[in-house]
Amino acid sequence: MKRIWINKKYISSIATTIIGGIYAFFGFIGNFVSLDGVLPQELPFYSKVLISLVILAFLWIVCFLIVGCTLSRRKRFEVICGNNGHKLYVQYGDLFDANEVLNPCERRNIIIPVNRCFDTIVDNHLVSEQTLHGIAFKQLYSSGRYTEQSLNATIQRQLSNQPYQDIDIIDKPEGNLRRYPVGTIADIPSDETTHLFLWALSTFNRELKAQTSMQDYALAVQKLIEACNSESEGFPILIPLVGTGLSRTKKDQKDVLSYLVQAFKLNKSELNCDIHIIVRETIKSDIPIMNLK
Repeated sequence: MKRIWINKKYISSIATTIIGGIYAFFGFIGNFVSLDGVLPQELPFYSKVLISLVILAFLWIVCFLIVGCTLSRRKRFEVICGNNGHKLYVQYGDLFDANEVLNPCERRNIIIPVNRCFDTIVDNHLVSEQTLHGIAFKQLYSSGRYTEQSLNATIQRQLSNQPYQDIDIIDKPEGNLRRYPVGTIADIPSDETTHLFLWALSTFNRELKAQTSMQDYALAVQKLIEACNSESEGFPILIPLVGTGLSRTKKDQKDVLSYLVQAFKLNKSELNCDIHIIVRETIKSDIPIMNLK
């Protein structure tokens, strides 16, 4: 019911359209067949109006529930269809679940927002294990494919042709001291069917607090769209709904979702793979996704 309620505006518009169509149909039938006998003739005019309104309200509620239940069963909602047939979807789900894409057996690319130094130490100080950055890296370590050191070496090899800025240890007391441009992507194979696209987004201050300006976020999104076009190799990409670091409010997450959708709309000719924007199940009662077209 939460999914229905958060998307009530969109569901209401569909229910109203359907009920309007039903009443228009009966109005058309009334041109050929008398409907006067539907209600007793002896009823006062106002009683007939009241009964009609009650019937209308009942039908609308039933239609709302039917439409809501039908739409809430859908796993994903298509928002954009690119010129080459690839689509942008928005869906509630788990970023790391293979079933979030249309073909779970094929390769998929998962966007993981990381800090611009691509730190690999997950110690709840430099990188928190509660963030997507930390969760993804902990999964890599637990699989035995990487250690913190080997992953760091792999990332640095990936970025060997990228420009960077050397920063002073005073400005960042721990971790890597090479800061790459916002939006930089490092492609790290996770397993046979999964690649992690590490997406440089946040900057640490001297207290090791991650932050991102709106200007940097906008630039990072544009670079992400370009990377989806050039690095995906045609395989689907999953993008988490991430905040900008300016605020943790749910309103900001709605704005981020809207911004991502609009950015891809402006660049839909660049789509050469399916894009899945994943909204976490834990916030599905706060983020509507049914009416983003």
